[in-house]
Amino acid sequence: MTADILIVTYAKDFPYLRYCLRSILKFAKGFNAVRICVPHEHVEGAQDIVKEVGGKDYPMLVNGYAERADKGMLWHMRQIMYADQWSSADIIGHLDADCVFDAQVSPEADWLTPDGKIILRYEPFGSICKRHDVLERWQSCTQKILPFPVKHETMRGHPEVYHRTTYPLARELIERKVNIRIDEYILSCENTFPQTFCEHVTLGNVALEKQPEKYHGVQQTSDCPTPDNKVFQAWSHGDINQPQDLWYKGKQSSYVPAQKFDELLARYVPTIAEAERMAE
Repeated sequence: MTADILIVTYAKDFPYLRYCLRSILKFAKGFNAVRICVPHEHVEGAQDIVKEVGGKDYPMLVNGYAERADKGMLWHMRQIMYADQWSSADIIGHLDADCVFDAQVSPEADWLTPDGKIILRYEPFGSICKRHDVLERWQSCTQKILPFPVKHETMRGHPEVYHRTTYPLARELIERKVNIRIDEYILSCENTFPQTFCEHVTLGNVALEKQPEKYHGVQQTSDCPTPDNKVFQAWSHGDINQPQDLWYKGKQSSYVPAQKFDELLARYVPTIAEAERMAE
Protein backbone atom coordinates (compact mmCIF):
# COMPACT_ATOMS: atom_id res chain seq x y z
CA MET A 1 0.00 0.00 0.00
CA THR A 2 1.15 3.53 -0.70
CA ALA A 3 1.34 6.01 2.17
CA ASP A 4 1.48 9.82 2.30
CA ILE A 5 2.12 12.24 5.13
CA LEU A 6 -0.34 15.16 5.14
CA ILE A 7 0.33 18.39 7.04
CA VAL A 8 -2.36 21.08 7.17
CA THR A 9 -0.87 24.29 8.53
CA TYR A 10 -0.49 28.05 8.06
CA ALA A 11 2.14 30.79 8.17
CA LYS A 12 2.13 31.31 11.95
CA ASP A 13 3.35 27.73 12.42
CA PHE A 14 6.12 27.87 9.81
CA PRO A 15 8.92 28.07 12.45
CA TYR A 16 7.70 24.65 13.62
CA LEU A 17 7.20 23.35 10.07
CA ARG A 18 10.92 23.69 9.35
CA TYR A 19 11.73 21.20 12.09
CA CYS A 20 8.85 18.92 11.16
CA LEU A 21 10.05 18.59 7.57
CA ARG A 22 13.65 18.11 8.65
CA SER A 23 12.57 15.24 10.89
CA ILE A 24 10.66 13.60 8.05
CA LEU A 25 13.70 13.77 5.79
CA LYS A 26 15.89 12.35 8.53
CA PHE A 27 13.72 9.60 9.97
CA ALA A 28 10.83 8.69 7.63
CA LYS A 29 11.33 5.86 5.15
CA GLY A 30 9.06 4.18 2.60
CA PHE A 31 6.53 6.97 2.11
CA ASN A 32 5.15 8.13 -1.22
CA ALA A 33 5.07 11.90 -0.62
CA VAL A 34 4.72 14.67 1.92
CA ARG A 35 1.75 16.91 1.15
CA ILE A 36 1.48 20.32 2.77
CA CYS A 37 -1.83 22.19 2.65
CA VAL A 38 -1.98 25.88 3.50
CA PRO A 39 -4.25 28.82 2.70
CA HIS A 40 -3.55 30.22 -0.78
CA GLU A 41 -1.87 33.32 0.61
CA HIS A 42 0.68 31.16 2.49
CA VAL A 43 1.69 28.89 -0.41
CA GLU A 44 4.79 30.86 -1.38
CA GLY A 45 6.08 30.87 2.19
CA ALA A 46 5.58 27.11 2.50
CA GLN A 47 7.35 26.53 -0.80
CA ASP A 48 10.29 28.60 0.43
CA ILE A 49 10.57 26.35 3.49
CA VAL A 50 10.50 23.22 1.32
CA LYS A 51 13.35 24.64 -0.79
CA GLU A 52 15.27 25.63 2.35
CA VAL A 53 14.93 22.19 3.96
CA GLY A 54 15.71 20.38 0.71
CA GLY A 55 15.80 16.62 0.49
CA LYS A 56 15.83 14.04 -2.24
CA ASP A 57 13.91 11.17 -0.66
CA TYR A 58 10.36 12.46 -1.07
CA PRO A 59 8.49 14.94 -3.17
CA MET A 60 7.24 17.66 -0.82
CA LEU A 61 4.18 19.13 -2.48
CA VAL A 62 2.51 22.36 -1.38
CA ASN A 63 -1.17 22.95 -2.17
CA GLY A 64 -3.32 25.96 -1.37
CA TYR A 65 -6.94 26.20 -0.33
CA ALA A 66 -9.34 29.11 0.01
CA GLU A 67 -9.46 30.25 3.62
CA ARG A 68 -12.76 31.16 5.29
CA ALA A 69 -12.80 34.42 7.24
CA ASP A 70 -13.02 33.91 11.01
CA LYS A 71 -13.25 30.13 10.53
CA GLY A 72 -9.57 29.29 10.16
CA MET A 73 -9.36 26.36 12.59
CA LEU A 74 -12.62 24.83 11.39
CA TRP A 75 -11.51 25.14 7.77
CA HIS A 76 -8.21 23.51 8.70
CA MET A 77 -10.20 20.56 10.06
CA ARG A 78 -12.34 20.58 6.94
CA GLN A 79 -9.24 19.92 4.81
CA ILE A 80 -8.45 16.89 6.95
CA MET A 81 -11.96 15.54 6.39
CA TYR A 82 -11.21 15.73 2.65
CA ALA A 83 -7.71 14.24 2.82
CA ASP A 84 -8.63 11.70 0.15
CA GLN A 85 -8.92 14.61 -2.29
CA TRP A 86 -5.49 15.98 -1.38
CA SER A 87 -3.75 12.61 -1.64
CA SER A 88 -4.09 9.56 -3.88
CA ALA A 89 -2.30 7.25 -1.42
CA ASP A 90 -3.97 4.19 0.08
CA ILE A 91 -3.26 5.37 3.61
CA ILE A 92 -2.73 8.91 4.88
CA GLY A 93 -0.95 9.92 8.07
CA HIS A 94 -1.79 13.32 9.58
CA LEU A 95 1.12 15.12 11.22
CA ASP A 96 0.88 18.58 12.74
CA ALA A 97 3.54 21.19 11.99
CA ASP A 98 4.55 21.26 15.67
CA CYS A 99 5.52 17.57 15.64
CA VAL A 100 8.86 15.95 14.87
CA PHE A 101 9.72 12.29 14.45
CA ASP A 102 12.32 11.22 16.99
CA ALA A 103 13.33 7.85 15.51
CA GLN A 104 13.18 5.91 12.26
CA VAL A 105 9.60 5.39 11.10
CA SER A 106 7.99 3.65 8.13
CA PRO A 107 4.43 2.68 7.18
CA GLU A 108 5.15 -1.04 7.33
CA ALA A 109 6.91 -0.98 10.69
CA ASP A 110 4.89 1.65 12.51
CA TRP A 111 1.51 2.24 10.88
CA LEU A 112 0.46 -1.26 9.81
CA THR A 113 0.12 -4.71 11.31
CA PRO A 114 1.76 -7.65 9.50
CA ASP A 115 -1.60 -8.44 7.86
CA GLY A 116 -1.96 -4.89 6.54
CA LYS A 117 -4.41 -3.35 9.02
CA ILE A 118 -3.90 0.25 10.13
CA ILE A 119 -2.92 0.65 13.79
CA LEU A 120 -5.40 2.97 15.53
CA ARG A 121 -4.76 3.91 19.15
CA TYR A 122 -7.85 4.61 21.25
CA GLU A 123 -9.09 4.79 24.82
CA PRO A 124 -12.72 4.62 25.92
CA PHE A 125 -14.03 8.02 27.01
CA GLY A 126 -15.22 6.44 30.24
CA SER A 127 -11.62 5.61 31.06
CA ILE A 128 -9.66 8.61 29.81
CA CYS A 129 -12.12 11.16 31.21
CA LYS A 130 -11.26 9.92 34.69
CA ARG A 131 -7.79 11.41 34.08
CA HIS A 132 -8.75 14.27 31.75
CA ASP A 133 -12.41 15.15 32.17
CA VAL A 134 -12.18 18.03 29.68
CA LEU A 135 -11.96 15.48 26.86
CA GLU A 136 -15.64 14.75 27.29
CA ARG A 137 -16.23 17.80 25.07
CA TRP A 138 -14.94 15.87 22.04
CA GLN A 139 -17.29 12.98 22.72
CA SER A 140 -20.23 15.33 23.05
CA CYS A 141 -19.68 17.28 19.84
CA THR A 142 -18.89 14.14 17.82
CA GLN A 143 -21.96 12.30 19.07
CA LYS A 144 -24.10 15.02 17.52
CA ILE A 145 -22.89 14.17 14.01
CA LEU A 146 -22.52 10.39 13.93
CA PRO A 147 -25.43 7.91 13.80
CA PHE A 148 -23.96 5.44 16.31
CA PRO A 149 -22.61 5.66 19.89
CA VAL A 150 -19.28 7.52 20.04
CA LYS A 151 -17.36 5.57 22.65
CA HIS A 152 -13.68 6.24 22.07
CA GLU A 153 -11.16 9.05 22.27
CA THR A 154 -9.00 8.32 19.22
CA MET A 155 -6.50 11.21 19.36
CA ARG A 156 -4.00 9.12 21.29
CA GLY A 157 -0.82 9.84 19.37
CA HIS A 158 0.31 11.54 16.20
CA PRO A 159 0.23 10.76 13.38
CA GLU A 160 -3.41 9.79 13.09
CA VAL A 161 -3.55 7.35 10.17
CA TYR A 162 -6.57 6.42 8.05
CA HIS A 163 -7.44 4.46 4.94
CA ARG A 164 -8.54 6.71 2.09
CA THR A 165 -12.02 5.15 2.07
CA THR A 166 -12.66 6.35 5.64
CA TYR A 167 -12.99 10.02 4.65
CA PRO A 168 -15.89 9.74 2.17
CA LEU A 169 -17.64 7.29 4.50
CA ALA A 170 -17.34 9.75 7.41
CA ARG A 171 -18.64 12.61 5.28
CA GLU A 172 -21.60 10.50 4.18
CA LEU A 173 -22.47 9.49 7.74
CA ILE A 174 -22.29 13.08 8.97
CA GLU A 175 -24.53 14.41 6.22
CA ARG A 176 -27.02 11.62 6.84
CA LYS A 177 -27.18 12.57 10.53
CA VAL A 178 -27.25 16.38 10.31
CA ASN A 179 -29.22 16.67 7.04
CA ILE A 180 -27.01 19.39 5.59
CA ARG A 181 -23.76 19.39 3.63
CA ILE A 182 -20.71 18.72 5.77
CA ASP A 183 -19.05 22.02 4.81
CA GLU A 184 -22.11 23.93 5.92
CA TYR A 185 -22.17 22.04 9.21
CA ILE A 186 -18.48 22.59 9.93
CA LEU A 187 -18.83 26.32 9.28
CA SER A 188 -21.75 26.46 11.72
CA CYS A 189 -19.56 25.25 14.57
CA GLU A 190 -17.61 27.24 17.14
CA ASN A 191 -14.19 28.17 15.74
CA THR A 192 -12.40 29.15 18.95
CA PHE A 193 -11.16 26.59 21.46
CA PRO A 194 -12.86 24.38 22.44
CA GLN A 195 -14.23 23.93 18.95
CA THR A 196 -17.55 22.13 18.55
CA PHE A 197 -16.27 19.90 15.76
CA CYS A 198 -13.45 17.36 16.12
CA GLU A 199 -12.16 15.81 12.93
CA HIS A 200 -9.95 13.08 14.37
CA VAL A 201 -12.43 11.77 16.93
CA THR A 202 -14.94 11.67 14.08
CA LEU A 203 -12.66 9.80 11.69
CA GLY A 204 -11.33 7.47 14.39
CA ASN A 205 -14.76 6.38 15.57
CA VAL A 206 -15.97 5.83 12.01
CA ALA A 207 -12.88 3.69 11.40
CA LEU A 208 -13.39 1.52 14.48
CA GLU A 209 -17.17 1.21 14.18
CA LYS A 210 -17.65 0.85 10.43
CA GLN A 211 -14.38 -0.50 9.02
CA PRO A 212 -12.97 -3.09 11.45
CA GLU A 213 -11.57 -5.03 8.50
CA LYS A 214 -9.17 -2.15 7.77
CA TYR A 215 -8.09 -1.20 11.31
CA HIS A 216 -6.39 -2.80 14.28
CA GLY A 217 -7.53 -0.94 17.39
CA VAL A 218 -4.99 -0.77 20.21
CA GLN A 219 -6.55 0.27 23.51
CA GLN A 220 -4.47 2.72 25.51
CA THR A 221 -4.29 2.62 29.29
CA SER A 222 -2.14 5.70 29.94
CA ASP A 223 -0.91 8.92 28.32
CA CYS A 224 2.08 7.14 26.79
CA PRO A 225 1.21 6.03 23.22
CA THR A 226 1.48 2.27 22.75
CA PRO A 227 3.08 1.21 20.49
CA ASP A 228 5.52 4.12 20.54
CA ASN A 229 4.44 6.66 17.92
CA LYS A 230 8.02 8.03 17.62
CA VAL A 231 6.81 11.62 17.75
CA PHE A 232 7.58 14.61 19.95
CA GLN A 233 4.75 17.15 19.88
CA ALA A 234 5.07 20.77 20.95
CA TRP A 235 2.32 23.40 21.21
CA SER A 236 2.43 25.71 18.21
CA HIS A 237 0.35 28.37 19.94
CA GLY A 238 3.41 29.07 22.08
CA ASP A 239 6.76 30.60 21.12
CA ILE A 240 9.13 27.97 19.73
CA ASN A 241 12.01 29.51 21.71
CA GLN A 242 10.21 29.72 25.07
CA PRO A 243 9.54 26.93 27.63
CA GLN A 244 6.35 24.93 27.31
CA ASP A 245 4.87 22.26 29.58
CA LEU A 246 4.55 19.28 27.25
CA TRP A 247 3.73 15.58 27.40
CA TYR A 248 6.43 13.32 25.95
CA LYS A 249 6.65 9.55 26.38
CA GLY A 250 3.79 9.72 28.88
CA LYS A 251 5.39 12.32 31.16
CA GLN A 252 4.80 16.06 31.43
CA SER A 253 7.91 18.26 31.59
CA SER A 254 9.07 21.73 30.63
CA TYR A 255 10.82 21.97 27.26
CA VAL A 256 11.98 24.71 24.95
CA PRO A 257 10.67 23.28 21.65
CA ALA A 258 13.48 24.57 19.41
CA GLN A 259 16.11 23.16 21.76
CA LYS A 260 14.33 19.81 22.07
CA PHE A 261 13.85 19.59 18.31
CA ASP A 262 17.56 20.25 17.76
CA GLU A 263 18.44 17.61 20.35
CA LEU A 264 16.21 14.98 18.75
CA LEU A 265 17.42 15.70 15.24
CA ALA A 266 21.09 15.66 16.28
CA ARG A 267 20.84 12.47 18.36
CA TYR A 268 20.35 10.12 15.46
CA VAL A 269 23.46 8.66 13.83
CA PRO A 270 22.94 8.59 10.04
CA THR A 271 23.17 5.33 8.15
CA ILE A 272 25.94 4.96 5.59
CA ALA A 273 23.49 5.60 2.76
CA GLU A 274 22.26 8.79 4.40
CA ALA A 275 25.82 9.98 5.03
CA GLU A 276 26.58 9.45 1.36
CA ARG A 277 23.53 11.45 0.34
CA MET A 278 24.46 14.30 2.68
CA ALA A 279 27.96 14.37 1.20
CA GLU A 280 26.69 14.77 -2.37
